[in-house]
Amino acid sequence: MELREYKPVLLLAQNKLNKFLNFPDTATGRLGPPRIPIVGYLPFFNKRLPHKQMTRLSQTYGPVMGIYFGNLPNIVLSGWEAVKEGMLNDDLIGRPSYGFATLLHKEQKGIILTEGDLWKEQRQFTRHHLKSLGMGKASHEVVIQEEAEELIKDIKASQSSVDLTKLFAVSFVNILWSLMGGKKLSRKDPSLLNVVESLDNVLRDADNVAYNDTERLHDYCQILVSTSHISALATVTTQSCYIVDFIPKTVEEHKATLDPDNPRSFIDVYLNEITKHSNNPDTTFSEAQLVSVCWDMFSAGTDTSTSALSNAVLMVILHPHVAQAIYKELDQVVGRNRLPSMEDKHRLVYTEATLNEVYRFRQPAPLSVPHKALKDTILQGHRIPAETVVLMNIYSVHMDQDYWGDPHVFRPERFIKSDGSLRKDERFIPFGKGKRLCVGEPQARMSTFLFFTALMQHFIFKLDPAIPVVDTEGRFGVTLAAPDYKVFAEARF
Repeated sequence: MELREYKPVLLLAQNKLNKFLNFPDTATGRLGPPRIPIVGYLPFFNKRLPHKQMTRLSQTYGPVMGIYFGNLPNIVLSGWEAVKEGMLNDDLIGRPSYGFATLLHKEQKGIILTEGDLWKEQRQFTRHHLKSLGMGKASHEVVIQEEAEELIKDIKASQSSVDLTKLFAVSFVNILWSLMGGKKLSRKDPSLLNVVESLDNVLRDADNVAYNDTERLHDYCQILVSTSHISALATVTTQSCYIVDFIPKTVEEHKATLDPDNPRSFIDVYLNEITKHSNNPDTTFSEAQLVSVCWDMFSAGTDTSTSALSNAVLMVILHPHVAQAIYKELDQVVGRNRLPSMEDKHRLVYTEATLNEVYRFRQPAPLSVPHKALKDTILQGHRIPAETVVLMNIYSVHMDQDYWGDPHVFRPERFIKSDGSLRKDERFIPFGKGKRLCVGEPQARMSTFLFFTALMQHFIFKLDPAIPVVDTEGRFGVTLAAPDYKVFAEARF
């Protein structure tokens, strides 16, 4: 369905509705694309690559654009100035309510989808104690390297082409679980494999639910907007229930063997905190909240890191000169008798620049998790009413041609200074900015670096021609996943 074919009808419908409701252009007073009454812009919404569509629309309607998903007004921010101002505006750090979240957890809990005092306390606690348990630190490096060795063995043992994305997902879930649950599982453990499969199913369908499902979107709107919404909600709910059941079972196991003086994991630390606040009726610490925090870490940490690593391998396959430069640097700095470590990072400048370019070129989260205005606020001179949902278009920042020059070219050199050192850039924001900056960034950066360098040290990858990569744009869900592909892995030594 092409929007231009229906534009006269849409404009007439919108003008009549706006006149009736006394709206100027949209409910927020912002310019934006025409909408159909009740369903808004959803029939024309590009669920495959929404970030690209929003960027194109912003060229017509500006960096602060109003758009309706169903009968709900939203704001999409595009371009560096608008996105930066939005991310740093403390009035825009709220979260909208989602029916599927309350369906799973009875009420909206965790860190990603919460706001206010609960979010502040839980985010601070989680960040502090994950760091104390080794997140992003040298003490956790050994665990990641052990997992990298197991990953390398799995690839070498394969008798045919390999689906790296599935193998990577197992690795990242296992690494996260070592922090949350205190131990790594066997890569063949059925419970681990079921969690990985369920996560993939949830995160591929959750976008369909998220844009069609908020507590303020009427049930009849959901049905009119998309029949696939019901199917997607069923998938998300069913698959999420497996993970939500897996986590409480583990919590119960930890409760039975807990030594308060010697916590083994984040779950133990959190259980101690629940006991500490047991007499406080206003406490935010509960077993339900613990389950939700673990779910958040699984869903956010696994998908973004798996996408980044899968895209990194694909990019070096498609750009052989980049792969050759990385091989040369790894051989010179690390050699072949040990795995790369974090101590090597400052000398593996080209390799690190390549990973930065992957994050820029194939941003795992091109559209931010939806924000919400906590109160009336001003953004780029525009009034944003309280409760308005705001999306940050990070893709538009990373693909700004006026700034980057050749943003659609994969070129790691853009992150290297003339003196050969790594160049930092404030417009490089793959993990966001401000108070909603991703809690797991240190862990994601560290594990992706160690896995990528270990893989490039050991293998030369070639695409399996039986599964052609038609384009490299990827598959959009909650994040932008790498396209489906398989590789043949040739040992370098």
